Order: sequence, then structure tokens, then C-alpha cells
Amino acid sequence: MARLNRRRFICIAGIATAATVAAACAGTPAPAAVVEPTQEPAAAEATAAPAAPVAEGRFKEAPALAEMVAAGTLPPVDERLPKEPMVVEAEEIGAFGGVWKQLHIGSGDQSQNWYLLREPLGRHSTDYGTVVPNLASGWEWSNEGKTVTFQLREGMRWSDGAPFTANDVMWWYENVVLNDELSPTKPSNLKRAGELAVFEKVDDYSFSITFAEPYGAFEEFIPSMVMWAPGHFLQDFHASFADEADLQAAMDSEGFTTWTDLYSARTSTFNNPGTPEIIAWTPTNLQDQPVQIWERNPYYWKVDAEGNQLPYLDRLERTLLPDVEALLLKAIAGDADYQSRRVGGLANYPVVKENEEKGNYRIFLVKNVGSNYGAIFFNFYHKDPVLNELFNTLDFRIALSVAVDRDELNALLFRGQATPGNVTASVDSPWYKAEYGTMYAQYDPDMANQLLDEIGLTERDGEGFRLRSDGSRLSVVNLVFTPWPAENVEMQGLIKDYWQAVGVEMIVNPTESQLWSTINDTLDYDVMSYIANHGWPGNSPITRPTFAVTANEDWAPAWSLWYASGGAEGEEPPAEIQELQGLYDQILAEADADKRNSMYDQALKLHAENLWMLGMLGEPAIGRFGLIKNDIHNMPIDEPVGWEPTIVYTPAAMFKA
Repeated sequence: MARLNRRRFICIAGIATAATVAAACAGTPAPAAVVEPTQEPAAAEATAAPAAPVAEGRFKEAPALAEMVAAGTLPPVDERLPKEPMVVEAEEIGAFGGVWKQLHIGSGDQSQNWYLLREPLGRHSTDYGTVVPNLASGWEWSNEGKTVTFQLREGMRWSDGAPFTANDVMWWYENVVLNDELSPTKPSNLKRAGELAVFEKVDDYSFSITFAEPYGAFEEFIPSMVMWAPGHFLQDFHASFADEADLQAAMDSEGFTTWTDLYSARTSTFNNPGTPEIIAWTPTNLQDQPVQIWERNPYYWKVDAEGNQLPYLDRLERTLLPDVEALLLKAIAGDADYQSRRVGGLANYPVVKENEEKGNYRIFLVKNVGSNYGAIFFNFYHKDPVLNELFNTLDFRIALSVAVDRDELNALLFRGQATPGNVTASVDSPWYKAEYGTMYAQYDPDMANQLLDEIGLTERDGEGFRLRSDGSRLSVVNLVFTPWPAENVEMQGLIKDYWQAVGVEMIVNPTESQLWSTINDTLDYDVMSYIANHGWPGNSPITRPTFAVTANEDWAPAWSLWYASGGAEGEEPPAEIQELQGLYDQILAEADADKRNSMYDQALKLHAENLWMLGMLGEPAIGRFGLIKNDIHNMPIDEPVGWEPTIVYTPAAMFKA
């Protein structure tokens, strides 16, 4: 087999990944139309009753906006809202006014607002089982499941008052996606059978996307995608529209050497005062300032059940701090209103908990992502024929798995708070089954020894290590990803001792992340350890890089390459892997969420039975938490919320009282 070049097969999870989506099975029935609700789930309940329609002319607004209307500097609220605004069914009708205090440590610390504030076309239901309308009022499949047509909200506007229409979607598609300078690699989740989707404007408030093959599972990617751009603003920074001299002057002024870098900088939500947005608040200054201010968007397109235009809170104030330690101290002192970033972690829990009363806040738990820490990946195409045969032998993998005392690992490293088991979907996800995580995860060194003996590894050297068929010591080098998870190196050292007890030598080699990835690409390793996850709330199994062996970078890269290249490159996988890849194709084509979930279960069962990777400990749930001040209302705190809360809830309904 030819050695792999440096290739990065990335999961289909964002708008700019590079994997090629292969053909789905033919004959898939046409997907059904999506119902078009205009309500959002309640913030504190699993399901929400439909909101009563808001009568035209009944819309109300924040006092500060009313003053601007009276002064003639802002249109009336009825003219700023779409004809059918989204009605947010929150636990309480709120009050206008107040500030949301946030803490951050710099330009790279944007995740909280990315997850909380973004507004996708659709978002997940509260049980994470389906995707429901959000920015779009609905969508419908046709053309045997190959075309989806989205309906936008008529009358909706950008934060600068410009109309938000299908033209903004088409501008993004024609001038960003199809522009090879801005998008040299096309979005993988807009591809089917290797072909890029075709966007078409139907009318001012609807557009269609047509794929080469049925693609019902496209809905699962919608909450992660941004498929529009304010072309009326960004054209001044785009080479196809801007005056060449003006564009060069802007590049020189801001220190950019290419127009694409200038353009990309202008698209950042977090550091571009004046760039039109569709979110609830927009920045007024740069994030490197001591306090970054975000003001209410007067054209925000959501209302509460009584017709009050959201958001309730006037502004966000993001205080810049030098490091995580300083942020934590400010947070427990009560200087953050709702903070889900940089305060969590098992080590922080005691100090955050003990300061609840003093800081006037409560801890809220986050649905556990459940990544399996310390997962071990085998090189199934090892150039050493002895190791290659062993790694491809299921009983050998089972033996190494049951040789490990996961309960002891849990007690030593995570105070018993992790979930011992092999890799599967998160315990908080709709796809989790306990038996898939516990299969071959029991501590049974006698079984391990028996299996290794039955394989033929009966001879040992003077130190008790088993001998290979060629007479040399059975030894494997474990490339341990660093620096995260922090416990990874120590965990692999303990696993080394468990394996030694059954006669297998492990050499632990801590490896920096970039080198780890490079070695993974070249297949020049024995085993590697990192994390793995087959799905968590808001991220279905097909979005995870360890699930389908079709486009990933952490395990089985040659099998993935075989799939992605249609068999032209890589190495042909065994029948069970091809079955998994076939399920992936069917899942992509299937429009029925229940049928997709059934196929997910089949695939997760295949993973459990074949043990292609060894899992150790599911991430401790207690480490996923944030804090919320006691005067904050309409944000979920009494039950775990998703890692990406925006896909279910909206902070625009949050208020202080």
C-alpha cells in the first residue's frame, strides 16, 4: 500500500471542512415536508405549547428604542420586525433593561458567545431528536430528497436596517463558496457524490439547495451552518466588487497582504463594530479593550408571547482579563451574570460551589459531551506484519481492553466521577445505550491472559513479557496526545502497568499535538491515544470524526481514504468496516429522523462488537458546568443544558429581576 501523503480527513461538522461525501444508496424515498412552527422551545421545559399569535400593531419595544422612534432616528417597531417574527415561549415574560456581564481572556476566547448568540436556519429540539425552524420559518424537501427549499421571514432586517432576503444567501453562495480564493476547499457538508450543491433563489424570501443525491441528513448540519452574508456591506472588501485602489488602501491601512485576509477579518462577529448582524446584540468596540460593549440589535426578529421585541437586556459587557485564574476569581466574586466559559472543570468545582452564596450565583450543569478520555487507536495497516496481524485480531483488542481496571483509573484520576467504558455516544445523547459502553470493558485479567494464550502468545521472556511469533518481545509504542486531556499521559502510564501484568509491554511516548497529527497521517506508529466520541447532544454521530471511517484524522485514516477516493487510494477495509460505511451512506440519504436513529444504533452496535478502538473513561459530568447569578431569569438552570445552548435556547429572553 502506498504511504499516505499529508491529508486531513475532517468530520462533516462545519461550513468549511474538507471531506468528500460519498454516494448514498439509491432508492431512498422522498423526505417529508418539515412542519413550519414559529415558536421556540421554552427555556425551562422539555416541550413548549404553541404561542398565541401576536396581533399586528401590538408589538412593544425597549424604552431606549421607543425614544429613538420618537426622535425620528429609528423606524417604528412594527416596521422593524418581520411579518411573522419568531415567538419565544419563555418561562416568564421579562422586563426591559439591564446588562449581561461576561468575562473573557482575549481574542481566542469567543466560544461562549458563538454558542449562545448565533442564529442558524434551524435549531435542535429540546430532546435533540429533531431540527426545528429558527431563522427560517420552515423548509420542505422535494425532487426525491435531493432538493430542500427554505422559507425566510418576510420583512426581516439586518442590524443596520437593510432587508435580509434570499439575496443574502445567494451572495454568500456565489461570492464566497464559489470564489476559489475565499473557498479553495468547498464546504464538505454541501457535497453529495463529490459534487457541490447548487443554490437557487426562488423568490425574495425563499431559496433552494439541490444535491446530486438524496441528502435528508443535511438537516443535522443546519444548526452548525451559516449560509448567508451581508453582501451590501462586505462587497466593499471583496475583489469582485471593490475599487482596486480602495481595496489596496484598506489592506495597507490594516496590515493585510491579501484581500481575502481583509475580507475574512470583516466577517468576524466578535471584533467588527458596524458589520451588520442578525443576532440579539452587536459589538460597538473591539475585544482588546478593557470592556467590550455589545448593544441591543433594534431589528432583532424575535418577540415574547406578549409581543415584546427581544432582547430584554440592553447590552453585554465583556471584561478582558489576563488569564483563566483571574477570570475564575472575578466569576466567584459575583462579577459574571451567566458564564459557561472558563469556569468549569472538575478541579474548579469545589471552589465555585463553596462561593455560591457569597457570589450570589448558582451552578448549572451542562449536558455531558461525554468524550472518552484516553481512547487508544490501533494502526491497522502496520508495516510490521506481526503487529499488523495482532492489531487486526479482535481477540487481541479484547484482551488489551479487559486487562485494564477502569474503575481504578476513575478513582485515581477523576475521584470516581467519570464513566468507565469503551467508546460510544455520550450518556446524555439520544443514541446512548449502556451495553455498548460496557461491552468488553470489565476488568478481567484472567480473560485477558486466556485470550492472549489462545492467540498463540504463550512464550515469555525473562521479565515476563510475551514473545511474538518471531521470538522478539511483544512491545508497542503509545503516542500520547498532549497537552489535553491533562490526565492523558498519567492514564496511559497506568494502562502500561495493566498491560504489563498480562505480558504486553507498552512504551509511553508523550507527543505534542502537531507532531501527533503528522505521525498519524504517515501511519508511522503502533498505537495512539487521545479522545473519542460517537455523538453528543447537538452533535449527531455522523458529525463525529471517530464514527464512520469516512473522513477523520484520529483513527483508520487509510480506510477513510479508501472510502473518500472511491477505492482509488488507501486500503480496502474489512467487511465490518464496509458495513459501517454503508450505514453512513444510508444515514446521509435518509430524511426520516427515526430511521436515521435506528441506523445510528446499528452502527454503534458494530463499534461495540468490533472494538476498533479502546475507550477508557467517559468525561466526568460534574466537570461541565457554568454559573448564573440569582437575579437572572429565563435561562435553564434546573436541568442540564446542551454544550451548545443556542441550538435549543435563546439568551435574548434572559432578564434580570
